[in-house]
Amino acid sequence: MGVGDELRSRRVQRQMAHAARRRRSSLPGLLVVALVCAVALVAVAHARGLDLRRPGDLAALFRPQVVVQVDGKAYAVPRPAPAHGRLLPAVPVTTTGSYAFLHTVDAGPVGYDPCRPVRYVVRPQGAPPGGEELVTRAVAEISAATGLEFVDAGTTDEAPTVDRPLLQSRYGQDWAPVLIAWSTPRELPQLAGDVAGIGGSAAVPGADGRGTWLAAGRLALDAGDLGRMIHAGRADAAEAVVLHELSHVVGLDHVDDPDELMYPTTSRRVDLGPGDRAGLALVGQVACQP
Repeated sequence: MGVGDELRSRRVQRQMAHAARRRRSSLPGLLVVALVCAVALVAVAHARGLDLRRPGDLAALFRPQVVVQVDGKAYAVPRPAPAHGRLLPAVPVTTTGSYAFLHTVDAGPVGYDPCRPVRYVVRPQGAPPGGEELVTRAVAEISAATGLEFVDAGTTDEAPTVDRPLLQSRYGQDWAPVLIAWSTPRELPQLAGDVAGIGGSAAVPGADGRGTWLAAGRLALDAGDLGRMIHAGRADAAEAVVLHELSHVVGLDHVDDPDELMYPTTSRRVDLGPGDRAGLALVGQVACQP
C-alpha cells in the first residue's frame, strides 16, 4: 500500500468512527421520542375506547374519526366502547296495538345500541318527595320492556335544554348520557301549561359514518305538576308521565289511540299498553353498532 492509499484509508476510518459516535449519541433521543409517541398513542386509544391488544382496534386507531353534521352542527363521532353481543336478552313482541317510531331507517326503527349500556344521569335539584323512587321504577320498567341495560351514572348539575349539546367535556369523550332533570316552566318554557314532561334523543351516525342510533337523550319533568300528583295520591299517574317521556327517549312517537300510553294527551292508561310494549320491544331489537 502506498503513502497516498494509507492516508485515504485513515480518513475513511476516521469518518466511520465519527458516524458511529453520531449514531450512538442520537440513540437516547430516539428512544425518548419513541416513548413519548407510545404514551400518546395509548392515551388516544383510551380516549376513543380502543384496546390496542386487539388487531382490529389497533388498526382503528389510525383511521380518522368521522366528522358529521347533526342538527346543523359538526361532530367528530365518538367510537363506542368494545362490545361482545347484547347485554340483556331481546324482548319478544307478544302484544299487538298501536305504536309509532320517532326515527326510522330502511331496516326499521332507530334505537339505542343494545350491546352497550344506556348511561343516564339525574339532576335531582327540585325533585318532589317520592320523585327519586318514581324515576327509578320507570327506568327499570322501560329497561324490562326494551331489553336495554340502563346504568345510573350519578348526578349532574346540567340544566335541561331542548337543543342539548350532544358532546360535553363533563361526561368524557362519548356522546352525553341521557339526562333526567327536574325542572319548572320558568327554567324550561316548554313545560308551561298542561305539559308535565318532555323527552327525546338525537339520531346520530356510527363511528364509521354508517348506520344510525340514538344518543344523548334528555328528559325534563315538571316538578310542580308531578309533585301535586304524588301529593294527591296519584303516584301512578305521575309515574305514567315518566314512562311516557322515557318511551320518547328510547324512540317511540305518539299514537292516535287512547288505549295506549303514547297517546299525546292524558288518557285512562297509567301503564304501558299493548302497542307501547310492542313498539318498545322493537326499538330494543335494533342492530348493535360494530
